[in-house]
Amino acid sequence: MSPAFYTEKMQHAIRVFTIPLPTVVILGVFFTIVSTFYARRDRPDLHLLIAASTCAMAVALITAFSNIPINNQIRTWSINSPPSNWIELAHKWWWFQTVRTISAIGGLVFLILTALVRRDVPR
Repeated sequence: MSPAFYTEKMQHAIRVFTIPLPTVVILGVFFTIVSTFYARRDRPDLHLLIAASTCAMAVALITAFSNIPINNQIRTWSINSPPSNWIELAHKWWWFQTVRTISAIGGLVFLILTALVRRDVPR
């Protein structure tokens, strides 16, 4: 893809997702941690929710300290003349995005497992 196309599409995505994505991430971390707190007496749920909370916090930290700083750089680029190292930043952003996605999927798997854990004792 051309540097201009990449810059234009990324700047559009940054504009569109700047508010909703961090909101979803923050709420996801908050509610997962709250669920972990409420499950503190149920060991199987507690362990799975601790794992889910860890994944959710990883997503938030990767977003805040890796993707957003790169987004802030991309936001300032001229579509017609992005910096000469644009491809390096694009690869770096994509690597963080991949790790973040894997963490998010891991957290979702732990939440699903929490819901599916067989319970012998009625609540």
